[in-house]
Amino acid sequence: MIQTSTTRLCGIAATALAVAAAVLPAQSLALTGTTKLSLDGPAAQALRDQGIGIAPVKPASGDSHKITLPIAAGLAGSSTTLLRQRGGIKLSGKDGDARLSELRLLLGKRSLLEAKLGGEEVDLFKVLGGRREVDAANGSVQLSNLKLKLTRAGVKALAAKLGLESLPAQRFATLSTKLVGLTQGDSGTAGGGSIPSGPAQASSACPLPSGAGSATEGVPPIAVRPPGAVDVTGASIGWHVRESFIRYIATGEGTSPVAGATADPPVLLGASAPLSYDFHFPFVNGWLDSGADPANPTDDRAALYFNGGLRFQYSGHGIDLSASSPEIELNGGSSRAIFGVSENGGAAQRQVLVNLDLSRAGAISRSGNSYTYDRVPGAVPAGTASSTFAGFYAPGTDFGCFTVSFST
Repeated sequence: MIQTSTTRLCGIAATALAVAAAVLPAQSLALTGTTKLSLDGPAAQALRDQGIGIAPVKPASGDSHKITLPIAAGLAGSSTTLLRQRGGIKLSGKDGDARLSELRLLLGKRSLLEAKLGGEEVDLFKVLGGRREVDAANGSVQLSNLKLKLTRAGVKALAAKLGLESLPAQRFATLSTKLVGLTQGDSGTAGGGSIPSGPAQASSACPLPSGAGSATEGVPPIAVRPPGAVDVTGASIGWHVRESFIRYIATGEGTSPVAGATADPPVLLGASAPLSYDFHFPFVNGWLDSGADPANPTDDRAALYFNGGLRFQYSGHGIDLSASSPEIELNGGSSRAIFGVSENGGAAQRQVLVNLDLSRAGAISRSGNSYTYDRVPGAVPAGTASSTFAGFYAPGTDFGCFTVSFST
């Protein structure tokens, strides 16, 4: 995992880019616009001088000097603006290739353009200067003459991929953008950070988590079953998804349970029409380790596995996410919910979707061999480069809650 800053934008995860959680009006505009890169900097020229070919990756267009990238989704906020680009850039040399994809522009307290390079997230460019006009109320953005300067991590990563001995950490390109139809960002902050992530209030059904919880990078390992653990014979799970996200997605195609998952009946809750906010998944198997004090469920360890999934679709803003096969790991301050997540119909990858804050649960109880963890709040993790929702919200943002009951 390649990172450039110790705290990743005051605790922002590698993909901690805030997509709106606001309730959108029914007449929301479709997202239209492009980002244009003029590869006019000395770093770009140094690549060309060393025989490195530069070309757009579809649906981006252009040539070795100018590249235009369509914008897939984003946020217009009073203090933070996000743009997620489609397409990418391919660099080709005799000693190696580098493919830059999933470019994300973040303008805020510290501004960066990051990308995936060989499957790794890289803070590729610092974004400096330029003219920035953001109308958060109307979801429009105009950017001009922004300078993209290679970071040290960007230099190191590109040189390694291309087989180069050196590459100057200098300006690479000039960026401009004009677009409309972005989601309006929230104005609150979470976890003391600088990135807006929604009002500092819990869902009507969920407590607030105390913070982002432990950081996780990459694909999480399967929980190791302790020798003394016993089988879980039956379990149920209910996920109350962050309400503003459900309402946001409902402005598009909406949220759909798939592969055996079910939804509670729609209710009228802060929206103009009834929506479903609670979802359930069929149990597969699991185990429980009763810990040092069998009478006290708060020190237990458990892993519970379920089937089914949810699909979140908002095509107008470039969102098609599926979260399936939830795994609930109960382990004190390291508790978390893992899902298999796919984007735009791609292959699913196991990701820590949220950390679970047992200390803020509505209740944790045991009756005989039955256990209930009621309304355990979920938080977007810190430092999670691969987590989908960490790509939409700042770390520490509440993302609903889970109620889990099981028997041994």
